[in-house]
Amino acid sequence: MALKGPYPTLMLSFVLLGAWLALASGQREFQDSPFLRPGPQPTTNDRFLKRHWDFPKTASGNNTDYCSLQTRCRKINGQNNTFIHSSIKTINDICARARNGPVTSRLRFNITVCRFNSTTNSYKGMSLTRRIRVICRNRLPVRYVRFVRNQL
Repeated sequence: MALKGPYPTLMLSFVLLGAWLALASGQREFQDSPFLRPGPQPTTNDRFLKRHWDFPKTASGNNTDYCSLQTRCRKINGQNNTFIHSSIKTINDICARARNGPVTSRLRFNITVCRFNSTTNSYKGMSLTRRIRVICRNRLPVRYVRFVRNQL
């Protein structure tokens, strides 16, 4: 007998979040994930990936549901956020030749922009393909700045 209601979706969300944490940390075992074990704090790049990386993009009904799910699971709900749907290597390569500071990617990335409306306490999501601007430190992205609008 199949489960009914929101439970299958919630269960899938937790499984995907656990898998995401394992992949983002570069570990195969969940117990080795720096997000789940006591000890050294995650690096600023780890925090950047936890907040902005989702590859492949988690399936959801629409971008609004996607934004609500992702921000809630990452405990960043109530804030605007952008999720980048590309491999960690491709994202980190933005800063490969860069000094510390702001850098605009050469490649275009598939992203989902999530805007929070505090009046309705809900998200509006948009899928875009854009270049992105990040802050680099030690040849790794540590902060998402914005997406870059296509130039005419």
